[in-house]
Amino acid sequence: MSKKIFKTQEIKIAVLAIISLSLLIWGITFLKGKNIFKKQYTYYGVFDQAAGLMPANTVNINGVTIGIVEKVSLFGASNEKVIVAFTINKKIQLPTDTKIQIIAPGIVGAMQLECMLGKATTYFNDGDTIVGYLKPSLLSGVDNIKSNLDTVIISLKNLMQNGDLQASLSNINATTTRLDSIIHSGEIENIIADVQHLTNTLKHNDSKIDSIINNVNLFSGSLKNADIPKTLDELSNGLKQLEAMLTNVENGKGTLGQLTTNDTLYQNLDKTILNLDELIKDIKANPKRYINVTIFGGKKK
Repeated sequence: MSKKIFKTQEIKIAVLAIISLSLLIWGITFLKGKNIFKKQYTYYGVFDQAAGLMPANTVNINGVTIGIVEKVSLFGASNEKVIVAFTINKKIQLPTDTKIQIIAPGIVGAMQLECMLGKATTYFNDGDTIVGYLKPSLLSGVDNIKSNLDTVIISLKNLMQNGDLQASLSNINATTTRLDSIIHSGEIENIIADVQHLTNTLKHNDSKIDSIINNVNLFSGSLKNADIPKTLDELSNGLKQLEAMLTNVENGKGTLGQLTTNDTLYQNLDKTILNLDELIKDIKANPKRYINVTIFGGKKK
């Protein structure tokens, strides 16, 4: 009887140990993000470098954890590639145009594997390989920043050694002194007073300024209402007629043209005017020679 009880206790202890070991294994895997009671698919991603990705890092879609990284290892003839094995819930299907990339969630935090779902109607199968990409992290520009800082430091060092910085400080000090003297000399107060005087003058002449503006508006309205194109056309036509008349005169057409171009006509006209002038003088000197006046029936001579 005692042997049966002993065997029963041994069986109970063995069962309890197995259950405890199973719970321990389940707890460890659960803490890693893997649930052994759920069916999961395993996929493989190929990258140029791991960028710090490690097993137990999460696999996300739009920031939601859907799986876990199982293994990160070197791959290729000369270990030039990195292959990442990761598992996700079988309920989540990955279209064949899905892209995966390694990202850093921030300055502080573990690396993550991000799945960017595509729109294809076909899906990857369990065990398929997906080409991966490395997304630049927030620390990717640290080297450039460091290089820029080194350049700035070297430039400052050169300035201090060459004396340029001291000269610049001296110029700034001289400028500050000059500004201080200007402030205390009262020049700024005079400028402010002049501006205030100008403002008061404008304020007291508001009505005159308004009148000037109104006159300008009236003048603008008159110009707007005036038929300027018609006036310009009439002026252009008049200039064309004047140009044609001057051309005729220059070519000797018409009376004025003959006078300006025909010397004989001019000489004859000048001679006629001289003869007429002599005739007028003779008439004034001898009026009786040309005019006979009969008084009271007398005979003409």
